[in-house]
Amino acid sequence: MERWPLPRIDAARCTSCERCVEICPTQALAQVADKATLLYPERCTYCTLCEDICPTNAIALPFLIVFARQ
Repeated sequence: MERWPLPRIDAARCTSCERCVEICPTQALAQVADKATLLYPERCTYCTLCEDICPTNAIALPFLIVFARQ
């Protein structure tokens, strides 16, 4: 099981601007075949910088709701 959900990249919306690749502090993202790709998912820290900077909203970071047990 993953630590958290990983970013989802919509290749149809990606314009290959590379802003997400440049801002990623862990270099988890890369340009592959002219599209942003989560090349190293184990490096992703879920910082949301890639989602915030994407001008076409091609990157979405799903959230996970965890209920505490009582």
